[in-house]
Amino acid sequence: MKVIPLPLYHEKREGKLVLADTGFSYSEELANTASIFRDYLRKEEGISLREEKFPKINFLLDFNLRPEEYRLEISEHSLNLSARSDRGALYGVHTLIQLLEYGDGKHYFPAIYIEDAPHFSYRGFMLDIVRHFFDKREIMHLIELASFHKLNYFHLHLTDDQGFRFESEKFPRLNEIGSRRRGTILKDGTEDGIPHGGYLTKEDLREIVAHAKKFHLEIIPEIDLPGHTNAILAAYPELLCEGVNKKVEVRTSWGISKDILCAGNEKTYALLEELLLEIIEIFPSRYIHLGGDEAPKANWKNCHRCQEKIVNENLADEEALQAHFTNHFGKFLEKHGKTVIVWNDGLHPDLDPKIIIEHWKPGTRKRTVKAANSGRKVIMSDFLHLYLDYPHWMTPLAKTYAFDPLKGVEKPENILGVEAPLWTEWVASRSKIDFQVFPRLAAAAEVAWTAPELKDYENFVSRLQKLYSLYEKMGVNYARNKEKKPSILKRLAGTRRWWKDEDSEFRKN
Repeated sequence: MKVIPLPLYHEKREGKLVLADTGFSYSEELANTASIFRDYLRKEEGISLREEKFPKINFLLDFNLRPEEYRLEISEHSLNLSARSDRGALYGVHTLIQLLEYGDGKHYFPAIYIEDAPHFSYRGFMLDIVRHFFDKREIMHLIELASFHKLNYFHLHLTDDQGFRFESEKFPRLNEIGSRRRGTILKDGTEDGIPHGGYLTKEDLREIVAHAKKFHLEIIPEIDLPGHTNAILAAYPELLCEGVNKKVEVRTSWGISKDILCAGNEKTYALLEELLLEIIEIFPSRYIHLGGDEAPKANWKNCHRCQEKIVNENLADEEALQAHFTNHFGKFLEKHGKTVIVWNDGLHPDLDPKIIIEHWKPGTRKRTVKAANSGRKVIMSDFLHLYLDYPHWMTPLAKTYAFDPLKGVEKPENILGVEAPLWTEWVASRSKIDFQVFPRLAAAAEVAWTAPELKDYENFVSRLQKLYSLYEKMGVNYARNKEKKPSILKRLAGTRRWWKDEDSEFRKN
């Protein structure tokens, strides 16, 4: 078995199905996946399938299966892939691509029986296109790779201090001013002086959403609020708190800015509601991410309007004001059929219980688990295991694989799943994205898909070689020779080198 993520059940059988002048049939409900499968064989392997009434290869509809489940049975004479939905069939095709072999001048599938379904319903990847901008072509290719790993959510981080990355027709200054910064910080603390900018048009976003739908990923847009908003404040400084007299610019450096949106200003709420309507127009996703992380409250403490809001709403303090702020937009989006996700910085006793928490912050696991045990829905994006922008020395492949989303959780039904984020402060090229993400995303995918009792790191490593060959065929610049578990001293030394030079690992690949 050379498949990643590892299926729920598999049974090897004798023989193989040779692909030569092979017939193909499929249920009409599975036509999208049938097209993807046929196109892959033709373009990548030079194999053409012809439609026949009684063929060797059959994609069958089976309403006894769950929506994301598939069943695969291959013998010397036939291949039957059964699924209840096109989504389930696609996961079966991704398994078939990994099973396909070539020998003695022939392509073939080994005889096997597989029953498979995911352990978690939420299996995500996040891409930050703010710190460094990536266009629709790059995003669409990453969508295909995420789908290949049987992920079903693609979280797109669209706004931050360093840029505003989607077209707003209602608020054009967000693009004219907010989407461009004068330069980018370097490791020595200086700026490179090279303007950096870009944003996705609404037409770009529609194409991305349609492409994701074809590959059965849901795009979750994120507009970070109320912090990480310097790009918005640079365009619309009237949304700053009272007493902040300086001009805010789109940031050229990373880290946390003390300048955040004024939560006592009604103009803030009015602009953001209109902006969220533009988001809703483009993204059909059930989820909208509102950030909520790293929002210093010094300006709120000194702002008459924010303090008045705290009094008028009978709030305890500025942290409660952020919960009130988030709840306002949670209710607004709920009216439009959306559910809000926020980073776990925003977890507060006053936060609407319907809002989902995405756990990332080191040292807060117990608090997150307590919230899950109390009924809060949670997505696990643990910084120390799943953040893909940090060096392989700091977060080795084995550490990502070892992550247990359910540790300490008494109500596992409240853990929706896992997400692996890639922040791009030090990731400026597609080649660097590949190096940071793969094969660690394969490890994260197995954490999300495979039943915990079936996981085994050595077995996972033995299955990586076939995946690497497919990466090479797909042109993926994956990180080489990262399978061994490095000692803590090597990890510390490697991480220290990375802090001085973020490309030190990358250049050696």
